[in-house]
Amino acid sequence: EDDEASYVCPMHSHIVSDHEGECPICGMDLVKQAVAKRTAGSPDAAHDHDPQLAEHQATGAAIQMDSAVRNNLSVRLAKVLRGDLRRQIRTVGKISRIDPTSRRNLSPPTAGTLLSLSEKKEGDRVSSGELLFSIGSDELFALQAEYQAAMTGGRRDEALSLVSRLSEHGLDAGQIAQLQGGAEPRLPAQVYAPQDGFVFIRRGEVGMAVTDGMMIYSLGTNSRAIEVIAEIYETQWGWVRDGQEAEMRVKLFPETVFTGRITRVEPPVGYTTRTLEVRLRFDTGEEGLTQGMFSEVQIKGELLSDAISVPAESVIRTAAGPRVVLRRDDGGFVPVAVRLGEEIGDRIVIVSGLKGDETVVVSGQFLLDSESNRLAGLARISAPLHSH
Repeated sequence: EDDEASYVCPMHSHIVSDHEGECPICGMDLVKQAVAKRTAGSPDAAHDHDPQLAEHQATGAAIQMDSAVRNNLSVRLAKVLRGDLRRQIRTVGKISRIDPTSRRNLSPPTAGTLLSLSEKKEGDRVSSGELLFSIGSDELFALQAEYQAAMTGGRRDEALSLVSRLSEHGLDAGQIAQLQGGAEPRLPAQVYAPQDGFVFIRRGEVGMAVTDGMMIYSLGTNSRAIEVIAEIYETQWGWVRDGQEAEMRVKLFPETVFTGRITRVEPPVGYTTRTLEVRLRFDTGEEGLTQGMFSEVQIKGELLSDAISVPAESVIRTAAGPRVVLRRDDGGFVPVAVRLGEEIGDRIVIVSGLKGDETVVVSGQFLLDSESNRLAGLARISAPLHSH
């Protein structure tokens, strides 16, 4: 025979029998377990002919159990994910300054020529979504032609990659749809008022050359600009840059989430603290915020592309190294060794050990791992010795 059968209690793994029965402790039915025979000279022989285990570094024996036992053990599963992960930075911030008059500066998204300019001048009211100015750019026109060529040529992946570049250069979704419909690839970049307010500053004239850093409009609002200083630890320095979105919470308003952006990243601070100071801005009409108040800040950091990740709760950390319990194609379970990367939110990046299309156990994995190790030890003890 290739396998030896034993019967074990799902809740008390030390209760083992060579025949069916009930656990003398809890009364549960003993579950049949198949333990592969191994030779003393080949302790991993149980995995030699399993193509799925050959792709992973198994750290114990495979376990088979029916759905009823899985339910009794509250075994929950989750898919291993492969894709882009947004790094999240959580830190403590301090309100350093409050500007009673919040202003929003609007600049061209690309260098070019000012094609149109709203008649609204200093002191005039503007409404959210109102067109303020438009820019014509040879670079933007060339991108539009390249996008249309990719669409008509059937190069879908190339066309999709150009959509983000068109958006960065100021085209909105409606204009991109016009290009798909065959519009002439000379659509201007259009800049709209992001919110209700009034014109604080207006610069420029139609026909003048502009750069992507030149301020055309500065809009004032009825909200206040809250400046927050936060510190980023050394391991996260590469995750932050100017303009990234952020959220802030304060204890005084536990249900309110304030949204803002990073306005400046300072040079690293000293050798003792090893922290990076960032300044953030939050526009809000909330009167209860005061200078010196502490807050919880969450920054949406850089994107980690094509990462394999698992839920953090699925990882078993041992002295021999981290591992996860993998669900096999035949419905069984086996612990496999993994190498961990950074932790992002409630997920952990897997550097090696998984392919990205597996299923892992997120609840009950410690019982399964313990039982797998017990079965592996039993197989080694019961393996017949061969003389050479």
